[in-house]
Order: sequence, then C-alpha cells, then structure tokens
Amino acid sequence: MTIRIATAPDAWGVWYASDPRQTPWERYLDEVAAAGYAWTELGPWGYLPTERAHLIDALSSRGLGLCGAALVHPLLAPDALETLRERMRPVCATMAAIGTPWVLLMDDSDAYGTPQARIATPEGWRHMMQVITTIAREIREEYGLNLLFHPHVGTAVETEGEILRLLADTPAEYVGLCFDFGHHAYAGADALAFMRRHAARIPYYHFKNMDGDIHARAMADNAPFMEVFQNGVMCELDRGVIDFSQVVSFLRERGFDGFAVVEQDMYPCPPDRPLPVARHNRDVLKRLGL
Repeated sequence: MTIRIATAPDAWGVWYASDPRQTPWERYLDEVAAAGYAWTELGPWGYLPTERAHLIDALSSRGLGLCGAALVHPLLAPDALETLRERMRPVCATMAAIGTPWVLLMDDSDAYGTPQARIATPEGWRHMMQVITTIAREIREEYGLNLLFHPHVGTAVETEGEILRLLADTPAEYVGLCFDFGHHAYAGADALAFMRRHAARIPYYHFKNMDGDIHARAMADNAPFMEVFQNGVMCELDRGVIDFSQVVSFLRERGFDGFAVVEQDMYPCPPDRPLPVARHNRDVLKRLGL
C-alpha cells in the first residue's frame, strides 16, 4: 500500500488560469515544496507553464511530481463534446508525455444561473453521460489516460443520488470517480459511508473537510455556495465533520495504492493564508502516518 499525499492549486485559492487575486505560479510551487508535499495537480490549464520542458523543469527543480490534471467544462452544452475535445488535447498530450495517467473532469458551476438550472432534463442527462463516456474512451485509446469524474457543488452532478446515477450510466472500465469528501458532505450525504460502499470505483481522492456549523447556518439561510465557500466552510482536515483517521484506516485496510490530494477551497484568499493551512494539513496527515 502506498498513499501518495499531493495537493493542488485550488488549495492556494487558484481557480482560473489567470486572475490577479491568485498566487503567482512560481510562489505556488515554492510553497507546495515548503509545506512538505511531493506532488501537485496541474490546476487550470495555463496557470502552470504549458510548454512541456518548462513545466518539467519547474516541477523537478523543486522536487515535485505531477499527479493529475483537472478540467472544468459545461457538460450540458449542446456542443460540449466538440469543445471539450479541443480543450482536452493539450492537457492529455502533456499528461501522457510526463507519464501521469489521471485526468479529472467536472461540470462547470458557472454555467448555471440558479440552483434549479443545474438539474438536468432526461435528454440533458443522456447527453452529458454520452459526452463523459466518449471522452473517457477517446483519451484511453489515444493517450493511454484514465478519466476520473469529479462531482462538484452547484453542478449537474452534485448530490449522492446524482453521483450514483452517473456511476450506473457510465462504464466502470472507462470512468472512475475522483471522490471529494468536502463536496459530498456539503451536499448533505455521509461521505464515509459512500466511500466504503463504492471504493472499487474510486482510484483517486480529494481530501477536504467541512465546517458543520458554517454549513448549517448557510443551509438555513439558503446562501449561494460560492458565498459559503468564501466564508470558510471548507476547513482544515482535523476541524470538520469528517474523521480522517477513519478514512486513512479504511484505505489501509483496502491496501489503497494511489493519490490523496489535499484541497481547501478558499478562492479568493489573501496570499499569505494558504501556506500555513497547507502545512497544518500536511502535519495532520503525518500524525495519521501518511
């Protein structure tokens, strides 16, 4: 069993390729290494260097490896397959060249003006499943990569019921799950129970925790999720509703061999905030033996 601890630009408040409120990429990589992580996700395409030699040098000079790449796309759009293919090409070529097999895909919450709009019609759902399945097959056949779907608050795949429906409607041999504990808890479900039931479909984890008090107040106020995220609902790993000692014990029992990516949604955030949080979260996992 080898649980490889990674992090991602999201944990430094990076959601977009370019945004003046975000930490510059050089500082991000420096701080990832300083916080004790050996792996990072790619983040939004264009945030880290896209020229392959430059990217490899930027990572290796800091003793870092690349564990995966995430891509956010409006999957219910009529032209989603064509536009996603175009965006996937440079990402997949880079992942294949570096030898990183995981590509994460999530729906785009910015595509929905209201919470009700994210609910897919039967036709829309079939379209989305076709897009996901087609892309998964294509990147396996063309690049040798594996697609992981990442459920996300505010998208067409948010609730546990929607996740189960996605698992039923996509082929297990092509579509795995990037399981995010924080997002699952935010949607009102038992993340630990889900992990135990569906671990065979989860080769890759996002370790994230949720502040139950902030969440309860937000639900009572019907607050928009972006506002709740900015209020700190995603918290340090040892300060939320999920007991990560139970998570680690379960993964050990299964002999899990793969990545656990530590995230903490806090876009936008002051530039000096992420590093102490990242160090704290790394220390929490060290105390759990990781």
